[in-house]
Amino acid sequence: MKKVVSVLLLALLAGCAKPSDGPTAGSIRSATLPRTNERIPVIELANAPGGMPAASTSLNDTSPGLAVLRGGYNAQKLRRGDVFDVTVLDTGEEGLFSSTQSKTLNLGRFTVDQSGSVTMPFVGKQRVIDSTPEGLQNRVVAGLKGSAVNPQAVVTVVDRPTSAVMLSGAVKSPGKVPLTARQERVLDVINQAGGPTVAPDAATVTVVRGSQRASAGLDRIMREDKQNIRLAPDDQVMVDGASASYTALGAFKSSGEFQFETGKLTLAQAVGRAGGLLDDRADARNVYIFRNQPVPVRTVGNVPSGVPGAVRPVIYHVNMKDASSIALMQMFQMQKGDVIYATNAPLVDSAKLLTVFQKSPPTAAAPLPGAAN
Repeated sequence: MKKVVSVLLLALLAGCAKPSDGPTAGSIRSATLPRTNERIPVIELANAPGGMPAASTSLNDTSPGLAVLRGGYNAQKLRRGDVFDVTVLDTGEEGLFSSTQSKTLNLGRFTVDQSGSVTMPFVGKQRVIDSTPEGLQNRVVAGLKGSAVNPQAVVTVVDRPTSAVMLSGAVKSPGKVPLTARQERVLDVINQAGGPTVAPDAATVTVVRGSQRASAGLDRIMREDKQNIRLAPDDQVMVDGASASYTALGAFKSSGEFQFETGKLTLAQAVGRAGGLLDDRADARNVYIFRNQPVPVRTVGNVPSGVPGAVRPVIYHVNMKDASSIALMQMFQMQKGDVIYATNAPLVDSAKLLTVFQKSPPTAAAPLPGAAN
């Protein structure tokens, strides 16, 4: 009798420190943010926003994204490494062609050097980078004044070895993608490489142009035309893709991380993938979804209020004892990074505590042979 009373007293004294595999329902409902002590909201599943579509954070992203990289590729402009021919015509009777039977003269083939310049006979050194063939023709004619009576020039681009971008990451065929007069955009080069290897809402596209760098979600690029920018030679386009996953913890039959395709997994299916609740351990009235939810940027007047891309924790509560919750779980869409947690039933943690105190005390070791009494 005394032993039973002692165990009960110890159980009462240690009630706030009983063994458990995770937080209790009470501690979850009183959870606060570490720095601000702000209470994390706990929302009943029935009060969740309609359907909770599995949107990526880019749906609420008001950052400039790739739109900050303006310009793009102008196929008419000369760039470093471009090769062009220059042919001069003169209809006058005197001057540059007076000693020849021909009225045309090929000045040669020239390559734009790293400084963006070329040196041509009769014309001298010219900085030609970003010039169009038509603009360069006028400069050649101006340089021939005095050497020819009525000169005309034709500039023909014969090779553009630098007109390409480097595409890498989560695409089927990464590598160098040439640019043409069509002025390819981001989606053009990704499609030329066979498309992404992950779902659009799981991919982030980063474009590096010189010292500039910008990123945007692939789904946002597909949705917003201004994000599908025109690319320029030597741009680096990187597609970073990580498959969406959620984590099941606590009193599930199979806890762990599970991969899924965003927009195609409901909460009911997610619980099923984890094997369902443990019958002898879980508290079906207290199942929770932990989520970092994007904070929408509101506009007060014409001034945006809030931090673009900011998220805040939110907890959704599910009472799986309530039959209506099963219907709601079929509409609640899982999002990348969600954590589902099933608490232990109160009696389970109490039983663990009793088991700890009911363990027999260790017996003393036998005395060594010959030891004194």
